[in-house]
Amino acid sequence: MNGSRLRPRPVLWWGIGLTLGGVLLTLLLPQLGYTLTLQHDTSTGVDQGMLVGIDLVVRVVAQVVPPLGVALIGASLVMTYVGRLLTADPSRRAAVAGLRSTPGDDEGAEPVV
Repeated sequence: MNGSRLRPRPVLWWGIGLTLGGVLLTLLLPQLGYTLTLQHDTSTGVDQGMLVGIDLVVRVVAQVVPPLGVALIGASLVMTYVGRLLTADPSRRAAVAGLRSTPGDDEGAEPVV
C-alpha cells in the first residue's frame, strides 16, 4: 500500500486559509451587496431579491467555511502528533502512551500514576 499524500503542513495552511477567508467573506460580502443594490436606477423588487440572495450566501459561508477551517487546523495537529508517535522509538512511544517500561522488558509495562 502506498503512503498517503496528505501531509499536515498543507492541511494546516488550507485550514488557516479557509478560516480567514470565511471570516473575511462573512464580514465583507454584506457590504459589497449593499453597495451593489444601492444604485439609483434599480427597482425595489430586484434590490430586495438580491439582498435576500446575498444574505443566504453569507449565512451559508458563515456556518460552513470557518468551522471547516478550524477542523482542518485541528486535524493537522493530530496528524503531526500521530506521525511523531509512529516514527518514534519504542521507549518513547511507551512514555507518550503513559506506560513505564524498563529497557528490555516489553511485557512489564505499568501505567504511570
